[in-house]
Amino acid sequence: MSFKTAHKVDKSILNKFWQLAESNQEKIIQTSKTLVDDLHRRQVDESGVCEELHYCINRLVKGLASSRQSARHGFSVALCQILRNFPSVNVDVILGAIAEHLKFTQKESRSEQGNILLGKVLAYLTIVQSGQIASATQEHVQKIVQNLLQVCKKRAFLTQISIHAISLIVSQVNTDVFRMSVWSEIEADLTQGWTGCSPDTLLLLSACQKYHVKVVDKAFLKTYWGSSKVFCAENLKNIWNVIKLSVSSYPVIHLINDEIVQQLTTAKISIIDFWTEGRDVLFGKEHHKAVSLGLYLMTKLLPHLKTAEEIECLLPASVVRVLVKIIDGRQKKTNPVHQSASQFINGLVSYVKSSENAENSIAVLQCFYETQYPKGVNLTRSLETIVQSLSAEAAKQYGEILMKMFKKYMKVPKENMMGIQHVATHIRVLVTLPSTSSDHAWHLRLLQFLGIHSFWTVRAKSAEIPHCSNCTQPMEDKLRKPFQDNFYKALSNLLIYNTDKSKTSSLDSYLDTACSLCRYFQSLIEATEVTTPVVNLSEDEMEQWIKTVLCLMAMQEKNTANSPERLGLYRAFMLLFVFHGVHLFVSKENAVGALQDLHICYNKALKHKRRSTVKSAKSEPEWIEVVTELLLSMMSQGSNFARLAAKTIFSCLTEHVTPDSLGLITDVLKTEKGEETPISFEDEDKDNASDMDVEEEEENGHVSSEEEVEKSDEGSGSEEDTDEEEEEEEEVDDEFRNAVKSALGDAAEKSDSEEEKEESETELDDDAMFKFDEALIQVFKNMRKAKEAEAKENKQQLIAFKSRVLDLVEILVKSQPAADLTLDLIPPLLELMASTEKHKDGAVLGIGRRAGSVFRVLYRKAKIHGNVAVSRDRYLEALNNTIQFSTKVTTKQNIIDVSDACLLVIRLLMNLDVGSLGPSPMKTRSKSSQKEKDRKEERERDQESVHQIVVDTIQSNLQDFLKKKKQKLHTEFFYNMFSKFPVLYWPITETLLTTIQDDHVKVFIKTQACFLLSGMINKDVEKNIGEEAWNEFSLSLTAGVSRILRVITKEAFPAKLVHDVCVTLKKYLVCSQTPQEIPEEVTEKLESLKGSFNTDIRKEYHSIMGKLGKATPNVNQKKNKKRKSKDNADITGQTAENKKPKQTEKETPVSPSPNRKSKKRKQ
Repeated sequence: MSFKTAHKVDKSILNKFWQLAESNQEKIIQTSKTLVDDLHRRQVDESGVCEELHYCINRLVKGLASSRQSARHGFSVALCQILRNFPSVNVDVILGAIAEHLKFTQKESRSEQGNILLGKVLAYLTIVQSGQIASATQEHVQKIVQNLLQVCKKRAFLTQISIHAISLIVSQVNTDVFRMSVWSEIEADLTQGWTGCSPDTLLLLSACQKYHVKVVDKAFLKTYWGSSKVFCAENLKNIWNVIKLSVSSYPVIHLINDEIVQQLTTAKISIIDFWTEGRDVLFGKEHHKAVSLGLYLMTKLLPHLKTAEEIECLLPASVVRVLVKIIDGRQKKTNPVHQSASQFINGLVSYVKSSENAENSIAVLQCFYETQYPKGVNLTRSLETIVQSLSAEAAKQYGEILMKMFKKYMKVPKENMMGIQHVATHIRVLVTLPSTSSDHAWHLRLLQFLGIHSFWTVRAKSAEIPHCSNCTQPMEDKLRKPFQDNFYKALSNLLIYNTDKSKTSSLDSYLDTACSLCRYFQSLIEATEVTTPVVNLSEDEMEQWIKTVLCLMAMQEKNTANSPERLGLYRAFMLLFVFHGVHLFVSKENAVGALQDLHICYNKALKHKRRSTVKSAKSEPEWIEVVTELLLSMMSQGSNFARLAAKTIFSCLTEHVTPDSLGLITDVLKTEKGEETPISFEDEDKDNASDMDVEEEEENGHVSSEEEVEKSDEGSGSEEDTDEEEEEEEEVDDEFRNAVKSALGDAAEKSDSEEEKEESETELDDDAMFKFDEALIQVFKNMRKAKEAEAKENKQQLIAFKSRVLDLVEILVKSQPAADLTLDLIPPLLELMASTEKHKDGAVLGIGRRAGSVFRVLYRKAKIHGNVAVSRDRYLEALNNTIQFSTKVTTKQNIIDVSDACLLVIRLLMNLDVGSLGPSPMKTRSKSSQKEKDRKEERERDQESVHQIVVDTIQSNLQDFLKKKKQKLHTEFFYNMFSKFPVLYWPITETLLTTIQDDHVKVFIKTQACFLLSGMINKDVEKNIGEEAWNEFSLSLTAGVSRILRVITKEAFPAKLVHDVCVTLKKYLVCSQTPQEIPEEVTEKLESLKGSFNTDIRKEYHSIMGKLGKATPNVNQKKNKKRKSKDNADITGQTAENKKPKQTEKETPVSPSPNRKSKKRKQ
């Protein structure tokens, strides 16, 4: 089609060709549908081909030879859909387009010729896949087959796709057409038999035998192929020869392999016979091409495996070793061999999940663990996934098999190390299976197995004690370590696994299992003739262990029959005793002291109730403080079990947390010495106090004399001297001393006497001294690097510890802490956020962000109406400190968070919920007594007093901010508070209105005041403050707006001030039910300034005029008119000023966002 004709096609159709070339399958399909629908609307005569359809056919056919993105794929789909939906587009039309656009012109390179040939094959495939080949003439079919065979001869890499196209033609044409048009072209290749059989030949033969039995009958097969059936047991060797030849198509898998698997399963040929015949052909030499094909065939055979024998045949030890090498090797995931192995593993997981036969599932796992080969992370995870998919019956059978295999491995443990590790790992995985989640007896049996082989050796048989029916040899530490690790991992995984319907019932079941496990350990300790402990316990340690077991048994009985308020306490102490009890066998020193403290704390906790709200000096710490220290110690450990147990214990004790115990937690979050300077609530106050002291001294004439200054200097100097002396007296590290000696060599071995020193100095020349210098420089460099590495490691550990402690804080926050605890939580969270806001380290930034998210949860979940009394002075102190702290943060999110912290303190002080707009009214019954009414009035008076204090505090700081006395306060800090609780701060509007009407106030300050004022206007304010107060505000607002606009000119146009004035005025008109009449001078002034408006101001201006009923020309209407008629006089006569607002969007009510940066508001 000519260039001129192409431009006549609608642009909507042309754009679809770009979409068809994208590598998005869903988009290609959708675009093909819309293209067909569009062409249907344009195709008036069904018998003909419209211009657009003709253009699309030519362009699609031509595009099949394009190498751009996914053009071939998308264009093939679209062309196939056109052939299916337009009867007038027949085979003749497509063949004509192919002859015109997919031909050689003697100008193409070899690669371009290959693209053209591929385009031809794809065009023929669209004819076949659309179904048009069935109605084609014999001449057309023969021509297509001939062309496809010619492509095979010209380009070997196109042979497989061309043969596939011919096989599809064979499957669609009738026998007469096949005999006349197809058979005559391929008969010579199919009569060569197995001798010259290639994968392509066998693929064609299979298609011919399947669809044209009259032509390729039994007589033909027996004559040329030796038997009446191609796919039979007698031909397995020949079939494997063909499979071996198909390896050459790597990385593409030849289609004959899918056909062979399908035919074998249809013919019911034994999979064992088939795989045994040629398995070594693919895996014998471990060539990557053959292995890739072998793994592909295994994936295809998996769904057809019916018995355990077939699974064992498919996965012998030789194949498993190759599979392990690939999965856990260093090959890239994009490698075709690795992809084939991954697909097989995924297929294996799906097979086990869908298998109802437990024996088959176990057979799969046995094939892996019987292979003594080290398995890496990837395969281990895959096997664990398979184990997780086992049914309850299969899981128990597999567990018993593992235990029996362990006994077998322990006969020669050194030769079966991998098998022993495998048993320990999979026993641990079996503990938390979905299919056995509620079988607590099974969990106990598995934990007993891991526990006995972690800490004991069975030296005599016993039928009474579980897992003591066979003796075991003493294991080395490297063999016992996997059991101990998996034992603690199993306890950890089961702790967080929901075995019952609720978390609390799951925890109770876990504690019952753990107590039964401790009793089992006690039976092993008592059976001295049967078992020998790996670590012998001393008398004191044994006493603590027995005391712990007895205490657990007693708590287990009380836990089932106690009051609900005590349940959390019992759960916490039971888990504490279990954790430290089982650790008595690995870390005796720490566990003994912890158990002693726990017994004391447990006895105190049963007698003690919640504490006072103030921190008081006492002779000894409360039990909750001791427990908190233990929990922090557990959180600092590298054991996942320790951390999970600590978090679970703390969640049971949140109602017992005191300010003192919380202080132990929050102290960890504070910046330590050696880190960056912390941002604290107290720093600036102390600095200010010291400055004030100096000022007072100067005012009172108390100035230090020069002698006093000199004395102080001498004192400081003496301190420095002592520090240097202390540094000199520090012991030198032995490793560093040895490094220096090694660098000095023989010179270091000489005596330190003065004479020998002088002699040695005279003996050394300059070259020798330079050598010593270089050696010593290297020693000091290494020392510095070691110190830097150690400091970096310590920093990372501290960050990790803080992150873990934040887990405890988050648990407390989600439990809705009382007011006193909330006040104690606010400062450390804000300090941690602020101290990391400018840090570049990702881990440190993560801690700050995490602290911010925890604080936001605290803001939402803090217990406002609590039963813990906190003094008013403490609330006000917290409010002032938080306001002061806001000057130290810089990022917008942190400013908003600090503002929310102030709101939180005020809500706690005034008992305000998050959704409240102001002081909540006290609800009373209509028939209340006089005493209740008096109490109500007293509470209301008290609340009004508190409200006034809050308003005065915020207003005082706002005035300082507007007068620039406190430069570091932020606009967003006030805006956030005003916009969330406007009624609470409504008295402050008087200050803001006074500021915007003051002619002596700078434009920037007026802009800030106007912005804050806009945040206090919403639809609920008028109803909450009352009609009288709203009318008074309306008068002041209109007067203030008039006064501001009166002095503004086009020459001195403060855009930001005008914008905020318009926003405030618009919000007033939108939110007011009966708005005050806006003076004419305001609208006239805005109209006169319209030429200086930017897009944002213009949008607000149009909204204001619309609310006032003074509609302005609508830009969208003008656009529509311009599209309808370009000659319209009203449109062509528009001025440049009227055309400028075309970019404005559809008008929507806009509220000023607190996210605006203060620096952008400067004039």
